[in-house]
Amino acid sequence: MSSNSRNKITRDVVPENFSLALCIVDFVPVIFFGLCCIVVGSVIRSPLFILGAAVCLVSGTIKVVWKILVVVKKKNVWPLFIQMRIAMPVGFLIMIVSFIVGFGSIDFPTIFHAAILFPQIVFFIIGLTGMALMCAFVVLLDSSDLRANWIEQITNSLSQISFFIGLLFLL
Repeated sequence: MSSNSRNKITRDVVPENFSLALCIVDFVPVIFFGLCCIVVGSVIRSPLFILGAAVCLVSGTIKVVWKILVVVKKKNVWPLFIQMRIAMPVGFLIMIVSFIVGFGSIDFPTIFHAAILFPQIVFFIIGLTGMALMCAFVVLLDSSDLRANWIEQITNSLSQISFFIGLLFLL
């Protein structure tokens, strides 16, 4: 597949063969990301972190709504699709800034040492591997392809579930 044929979704393309099952699976990582943010947010108690997490959660939910409209109405509401490319990086940037601003009040060494213990380290490695794969999928997979969407959503779901389980071990 040439790079010109990857990520075919444009404002004029309505992906075919998406299903409601895919939409439901697309919502799983949003839910588990939200749960992870609740756990982390309860520890660091940063309004900036909460703001960044909220931006990411709203963006992920809007993307699910976009996919539902594609399935139900056979319609590509372009702003609902493209917003994620802007909102997600902004949300993550705000979350990162919250860690930098709160650096002195967060006991990073203790958290890191707890995170690298067994079994939680296994879950964090699975989560990080999945996120690395998601970054690769942006370049390697066609976002309008049904099979590619299933690969992305299963990978993202397993990653977010793994992060959540790892975080539960830290509590």
